[in-house]
Amino acid sequence: MKSKSSTVAATVKPSRGLVVRVMSAEERSADMKEFGTEIRKDKASAVAFLQRAGILDASGSLVDPYRA
Repeated sequence: MKSKSSTVAATVKPSRGLVVRVMSAEERSADMKEFGTEIRKDKASAVAFLQRAGILDASGSLVDPYRA
């Protein structure tokens, strides 16, 4: 029988003041899939994500390293 603490992700507070949630590989995979579904709900959220990631510029065009 698994203890409750083994199924709950640990939360740590790094020195910069950000809260980081430590997840198992399965939890991380599920979280990434959920986030992908969330940002694909509409074009605006997908474009905003790609801009934050540095893949698209402010006008919505690919930045140089990603152009073919």
